[in-house]
Amino acid sequence: MKKQLLSVALVTCVGFGSLAMPSFDKTNHVSAATVTTQSNQQVVNAKADQLIATAKSLMGKSTYSTAVYKPTYPYKFSCATFLMYIFEKNGVDIATYNEDYMMQQGTPVSKGNWQKGDLLFFKSKKTGTDPDHVAMYIGDNKVIHMADSKQNIVISDLNSKPYYTDSYFGARRVLPSLLPSSPATAGDKIVSLAYELKDSATIGNVNNETQKRFTPTGFVDHVYKKNGITLNANNLASLQAKGTTVSKSNLQKGDLVFFNSVKGSKNASLVGIYAGEHRLIIPNSGGVLSRVLLVDYYQDHFITAKRVVPNKAISSPTVQLPAASTGTADTNKVVSLATSLTGKAKFGYTYDEKSLTFTGAGFTYYVYKRNGIDLKYKMASDQAKTGSSVLKSKLVQGDLLFFSTDGKRKRITQTGIYIGGNQFISLSTSGDVVKQSLSSSWSVNNYVQAKRVVK
Repeated sequence: MKKQLLSVALVTCVGFGSLAMPSFDKTNHVSAATVTTQSNQQVVNAKADQLIATAKSLMGKSTYSTAVYKPTYPYKFSCATFLMYIFEKNGVDIATYNEDYMMQQGTPVSKGNWQKGDLLFFKSKKTGTDPDHVAMYIGDNKVIHMADSKQNIVISDLNSKPYYTDSYFGARRVLPSLLPSSPATAGDKIVSLAYELKDSATIGNVNNETQKRFTPTGFVDHVYKKNGITLNANNLASLQAKGTTVSKSNLQKGDLVFFNSVKGSKNASLVGIYAGEHRLIIPNSGGVLSRVLLVDYYQDHFITAKRVVPNKAISSPTVQLPAASTGTADTNKVVSLATSLTGKAKFGYTYDEKSLTFTGAGFTYYVYKRNGIDLKYKMASDQAKTGSSVLKSKLVQGDLLFFSTDGKRKRITQTGIYIGGNQFISLSTSGDVVKQSLSSSWSVNNYVQAKRVVK
C-alpha cells in the first residue's frame, strides 16, 4: 500500500497516505458536524475564506516535513497534511493526506477557471502517474501551500515560476461537494452525528451511552438510533444482516460498509459509515477514525454494503445546487423522451433506431436528434466537443453529461442527460435506460464534464 507510513521520509511533497492517519489534536479540532448545511455559492465562498484565513495564520509557525505530522505548535506538515489540517480545522473532512486520493474527490476544474478553495495539483517527478504536490487556490492567480523545506508555507503567483506551468497536473473543486446538503438528508444527519462523536467517543468492549463508550457495533447502533433508525444489533454479524445490499459503486451517505481481516472471508471485522465522496467513518480500537475507501486495504477487504436508511429519506441531493435545475419547454421534451424510452431502448454496439438499440452515446444522440438538436457524433468523446461547458454546480435540466467508466475520470466513454434534482438518465451497458444520482459512488468516480447543448 503506497504512502501510508509516517516513519518513511518521502521525496518532494508526496503525502503520507490514508491508512496510518494519526489522530488530530483534540483541543483544536473542529468537527465536520459544525459545517453549515447551506451549500450555496455564498456559503462556499465564506467557507473558502475561512480556509484561506487558517492557512495564512500558520505562515511562520510551521515547518516542512514529509516524515512527521505535528498538528500543534510548532507545526510540521507536508503539502498534503497542511491542507488536510486546515480543512479539518474548518469542519470539512478530506479524510486523506494522499494527493492522488484528494484528486479523486469533488469535481474537475479546467485550467484557469479556478475559484477560492479549489485544490491545484502538480507533478514534477518523471516517474509514476500520481501528482506529488498540492496547493489551495486563494484568488488573483495565487495559491497558498507548504512548498518545501526552504520556503515552508508561502503564497505563490502561478506565473512566478515555470514550475507552476510545466508541472501543473489538474485541479479539483471540493466545495460544496464535501459539505452537507440543504436541507440536510437523513444520511447527512447520521454522518454529522458520527463526526460529532469523533473526538469524544471511546471505542472498546463495553457500551455506555452516558460515558460515550461503545463497541464498534454499539457506536453504529447509537448513531442510527439517535436519528430514528433502530438496528438492535449486538455484533457485526447481526449488523451485517440488516438492511438491503447495495453495490460499492452505488453508495450513499449513511450506508454501512463492511470489511474483513482476511481476504475472501465473509465475516466482517470492521464496519464503516459511508460519508460521501469516498469517505468512511470507522469505529475501532483506535477510536472513531476518518478514512477514504480508495485505500488499497479497503478495496481488498471489502465484503458488502448495506442500506439501512429508507431510500425516501436518503435520496435527496447530496449538495444544494446554486443554480436552478428547472428546464425550459425544450429541455422538458428532451427529458420526457429519454424517460419514455425506459424499458424500450436497449444497449448494443450499434445504432438502430427501428429496434431502439444504441450505445450510451448513441442513445443521447437519438434523444437530442428527435428534439431537433444535432450532436454530430455517436461517440461519447466526440459529443464532448459540442455545446458550451458548464460547471457541475450550474447544471440545468437537459445538459449533456460525460463520464469515464474506469474510475479515472480522464477518458470519456459514457454520456448521460441531466434531468434535475441531482439526477441523470442514461442507457447503461447493463442494457437498460436508468436514472442515477450524481452523488452515487459510480457518478462521483467517473464524472468528467458537462456541456449545454440546448439553448
